[in-house]
Amino acid sequence: MIIITDQEIRYVHPEKPAMHFHPSMSFVRVKRLIRGENDPMLDIAGVQAGDTVLDCTAGLGSDSIVFAYGVGENGHVTSLESQLPLFALVREGLQTYRTDVEVMNDAMRRIQMIHATHDTYLKELPDRSVDVVYFDPMFREPLMDSSALNSLRDLANHAALSEESIAHAKRVARKTVVLKEQRDSSEFERLGFSCVHRNPSKIAYGVIHIDNNES
Repeated sequence: MIIITDQEIRYVHPEKPAMHFHPSMSFVRVKRLIRGENDPMLDIAGVQAGDTVLDCTAGLGSDSIVFAYGVGENGHVTSLESQLPLFALVREGLQTYRTDVEVMNDAMRRIQMIHATHDTYLKELPDRSVDVVYFDPMFREPLMDSSALNSLRDLANHAALSEESIAHAKRVARKTVVLKEQRDSSEFERLGFSCVHRNPSKIAYGVIHIDNNES
C-alpha cells in the first residue's frame, strides 16, 4: 500500500518496515550545485544542459533528481525501476514531495518514471538515442551505513548487471555509460569500465566514453 498524506509518502507492507520517500542526499547535492559547486557524478557523465539521461536503476530516485537538475528545463531524465513497490513509491514521491527549494521541486517533477527492467528497455531503444546511460545497481557487497539503503535492500532488484545490458547501453548512448559501485568492486573490470574515477568516499564511478570509442 502507498499512503500519501500532507506530511509524507510511504510504502507499507504488513511484514516489513515502512519506507518513506525522501530526496535524501540529492537535496544536499542540488543545493551545492546551486552554490556553483561541482557534482562528481555529473562531471564524470559529462552532463550538460539539454542532455537526455536514462537512469536504469532508479532506486529511491536520488541520482535521477541530480541528473534532472543538471540537464535543466530543456533536458530529459527517464528513470527505470523494475520493482513495482519502489516504482509506485518513487513516482508518487517525485510528483508530490515539496521542498523549500523550487528548482529542486521542478527537477523532481520533470523525471519520467517507467516500470521496466533495464535489460528489456535498452533492447528496444534506437542507436544513439540518449546522451547518458547510468547504472547504480545494488552493490555486490553492501555498505550497511545507511538505514534508508537497508530498507531499500529489502525491496530492490539484486540481479547483477549483465554484459549484454552494457553492450546495449554502449549502443544506445551518445556520450557516456556510467556505473556507480563500491570503490574496490570487481564489477568495473568485469563489465569493461576501463576508466574508473574514485573519490575519498566508499563509492566510485566507472565511465565508458562513447565519443572517444573507449571500451
